[in-house]
Amino acid sequence: MDPLRRAAVELLMEWEKRGSKLDPLFFRRTQGLGPRERGFVRELVYGVVRWLLRLDHVIAQHSKVKPQRMERAVLAALRVGAYQLLFLDQVPPWAAVSEMVEVVKGMGKGQAAGFVNAVLRAIAEGGKGKLPDREEKPREYLSIAFSHPGWVVEGWLKRWGLQETERLCAANNLIPPLTIRVNTLLGEREELLGRLALEGRRAYPTPYSPWGLILQDEEGFTKSELFKEGWFQVQDEGAQLISMLLSPEPGERVLELCAAPGGKATHMAQMMGGRGEVVAVDISPEKLSLLKENCRRLRITNVKAERYDARGPLPFSPESFDRVLVDAPCTGLGVLRRNPDGKWRVKEEDVKRLSELQFEILQEGARMLKRGGVLLYSTCTLTREENEGVVERLLEKGDFQLLEPPLSLPPSFFTQEGHFLSLPHRHGTDGFFAALLKKS
Repeated sequence: MDPLRRAAVELLMEWEKRGSKLDPLFFRRTQGLGPRERGFVRELVYGVVRWLLRLDHVIAQHSKVKPQRMERAVLAALRVGAYQLLFLDQVPPWAAVSEMVEVVKGMGKGQAAGFVNAVLRAIAEGGKGKLPDREEKPREYLSIAFSHPGWVVEGWLKRWGLQETERLCAANNLIPPLTIRVNTLLGEREELLGRLALEGRRAYPTPYSPWGLILQDEEGFTKSELFKEGWFQVQDEGAQLISMLLSPEPGERVLELCAAPGGKATHMAQMMGGRGEVVAVDISPEKLSLLKENCRRLRITNVKAERYDARGPLPFSPESFDRVLVDAPCTGLGVLRRNPDGKWRVKEEDVKRLSELQFEILQEGARMLKRGGVLLYSTCTLTREENEGVVERLLEKGDFQLLEPPLSLPPSFFTQEGHFLSLPHRHGTDGFFAALLKKS
């Protein structure tokens, strides 16, 4: 029995039972593995989670027992086996079948070994199965073919239509690159490129962010001397553009709400050249601890971390900040390529609940902003209710106006209304929304 495949099955079972975030569980359960072994388990686990609906659809077509009626261990083993058969060309079909049969036996489910063998052999012979008709049933087709919840697909179809929604769903299933941001307090991007080359690491500049690099050699990067010395921070290119939109100036007082673990706060601090103050507010002590550690590593001294509920009332003087960034909690539908488990954790009813929370936080951020100051509302999700809908509610109050898109970014990043929108299939970044507002 292969212990790595068994580890993948057990990890998936625990994830489904807990209903919690996958990343912390994966890191905890794989700490004792070497890089290659850990990479293989990651491929199996995250691959299954990324393609969950598609796998269950194929399993159902080759089994008399529906997936929802199977034992948890049997279904997890079938999913891992089906993922290898359908998506991992380097694994021979016979190995995928026989190894998963042995895993089931090793887990004390010997009575199901014949069933698992028969289903996986049928999948190996029958391929990916039949999908709903793309034109007649676009929601069902996209949901199953690209493994996205139906309610998510329906919202995107209404907004973007079939072709673009299909491209977005396909991009969400790609493994994203590792993108970093150079710490300009220590040096420029070209200098970091040279230093990475001396470490034997390959990298190339991001196309839109002047601070970004895409690392091609991810293994062990957090143990590198450059990382330890604070030369870079891991941050998606789209997230780097959020700080670029707000453009804080040296000497200003800036407030970020929901700031931890500090990617944008530290970026703004370095954009300010270490002069002025960034007050970073978050409710999570664990995330604030990580924010403080990032500041220490990056040698940033002008970020002040504060633990408060961003809904307020905050203990700062009203209208005392030059700029405010509201980095609101959201459903996270723009970062599914990094967090595929988000597809199954987030529910449709969360959209309404979170939009109310977002508006509360936005109002408090607006209260803290000086007259004539600039407020940036941002999320990493792709629902109108959490994005445009929240901004429109603030604009209706009459104290704010939407600013024109800056010339520093291509027009493709902006909607007809003038909102910032980065998308995986258009820009190769995570999905971010932002609205730049000025207090009148």
